[in-house]
Amino acid sequence: MTESDRWGKWRPQFRSGEETKRVRTWYRQIVCSTCNADTGRACRTASGHPTEHHRARRDAAGPLPYEQWRKEGLFQTPTPPTRPAILKASEEARTQLGIDQSLGDAVAIVSHVLANRLGLALGDEATLDRLDDAARTLALARGPIASADLVTVLAVQVAELTAATAGPHDDPDAVFTTMVREWVRLARQQRDAYGDDSE
Repeated sequence: MTESDRWGKWRPQFRSGEETKRVRTWYRQIVCSTCNADTGRACRTASGHPTEHHRARRDAAGPLPYEQWRKEGLFQTPTPPTRPAILKASEEARTQLGIDQSLGDAVAIVSHVLANRLGLALGDEATLDRLDDAARTLALARGPIASADLVTVLAVQVAELTAATAGPHDDPDAVFTTMVREWVRLARQQRDAYGDDSE
């Protein structure tokens, strides 16, 4: 089963091509405040090429009206599978902290990493697999747009922590580069110590 197949099971099942058409029309009902694309027109990059709908446009358009579309008989919602722990953790974070989905996902995945620090320090393969599975579950459940939002939130958190670590006298970029080099060095040490089973 491909990742797109697994992702498809989490989403409303539209007739062929109907979802793309409906989503595009929904987001394009308003002018994009980022690139000034007119109603009914695609968003554009700075060089004028068509691109994905900008976040400001998606936010202004509001959530997609899946419930309305369901009532119109456009799709049937499949029975949802048991929700994985990482999705439950995200929902709990959103409820407890009053935050949006992207930040809730970030809180859940960071908490998951913190809970597995010992396994990470030991280079335990099972721990790494659990973290991979959690991240993959979020990506498949949220789809490419929300997954990109999650990556943005995590990147901002890493940047803020790096700046705090650097302090007022060090260059955050240099500190981050040093950290990445150290992570790569440790990963290569572990690979050399335990052997590479990829071949």
